[in-house]
This record gives sequence, structure tokens and C-alpha cells, in this order.
Amino acid sequence: MLVYMPDGGRGTPQLRTAEDLGALSVRVDASSLDWDILSKTLRAAGAGEVVGAHAWLDISWLRAAAGKREQDWHRGFTAMLDYAAAHGWLSDDGRRVRAHIGT
Repeated sequence: MLVYMPDGGRGTPQLRTAEDLGALSVRVDASSLDWDILSKTLRAAGAGEVVGAHAWLDISWLRAAAGKREQDWHRGFTAMLDYAAAHGWLSDDGRRVRAHIGT
């Protein structure tokens, strides 16, 4: 899954490649990014926030942004979250998942 952030992290977050459940990342359209702006934009959209060098994405937002999907996708999404949990990439409350940020 890829969350695309246009305009240097100022634009509305867009979920792209929702069918790719083998990876999760945030891609910022910028040669240099402003971590504060990126975090504010994610928070304003209800998509998550930046903590350190990673985005913590709201799982409910990811599900909603993916739109209507077949049951196989939901099983794959749950498997992705299980994998993330096994590696310590879920928040303590289980509501967010950690993602890499790139440009």
C-alpha cells in the first residue's frame, strides 16, 4: 500500500496501490520534505501523524480509503497487520500502523 502526499506533504493524502498488501509506505511529492507540515496534513485528514522518521497511519483511515474490497483483500489486510504486530509496528492501542516515509 502506498499513501501519496502531493505538494510536498501539504496536499490531501491519497491511498494508492491498495491491492499491494506486501508493503506499506508514505511517498511525499518533494525533493525535501517538511516533517511538521507532513504530520499536520496527516492529522488534519484523520490519516495519522509523523513520529520520528516514520508515519503512524490510522488503520480505520486505510480501510476507508481503500474503498469497497472483496473478502480476500480484507484477509490480506488483516495478515499485513498481523505481520506488523509481530514486528512491533502497531501502536500500543492497535489503532495505527507504522510506515516508512520516502520522497
